[in-house]
Amino acid sequence: MLGLDIRKEILEVKKQIGYIPENAALYDTLTPLEYLHFIGQLYKMDWGSVDKKAKELLDLFELSDYLESRMTTFSKGMRQKVLLIAGMIHNPAILFLDEPLSGLDANAVILVKEILIQLKGIGKTIFYSSHLMDVVEKISDRIMIINKGEMIANGTFEELNTHAKGSLEKIFTDLTGNKEHESAARHFINILDS
Repeated sequence: MLGLDIRKEILEVKKQIGYIPENAALYDTLTPLEYLHFIGQLYKMDWGSVDKKAKELLDLFELSDYLESRMTTFSKGMRQKVLLIAGMIHNPAILFLDEPLSGLDANAVILVKEILIQLKGIGKTIFYSSHLMDVVEKISDRIMIINKGEMIANGTFEELNTHAKGSLEKIFTDLTGNKEHESAARHFINILDS
């Protein structure tokens, strides 16, 4: 992987991977700056470099006023911003993201989408797992659709669009055979009205 033997150079391989989960156990008694210093140490990054990057990235995500605040007080969105930074601070070649927009405010969502588009543009490999299909459609070169644990489609948006025309959401609905959303929503409203 990346010219490295994963059996012999596993630590070097791990240095090239970033992981951003939807939910992770942060050491929330730490401040975001302390946590990012800790992450930097795991990747054997220079302390000064981590400190500079962490402060600048926290500022970009509008968390500079919270550098010294314990993360026990942070909202889900604030925690997610710290996780995003932690997963990318070491500038990995490969990123794994699992619902990375979960809990983020609208401005942060737009920023993260743009970051991912630009990372893709400079050659980073991004594995993005999400139920938000409009985002997947916009940023993905290749899309896999999984239904009940089984891959049912794999290809570019254009290739998938030959199976079922329209948005990725429409393609997903057509391929999974679950076309009852409109009637189920109507039934939901009827129950509320009764």
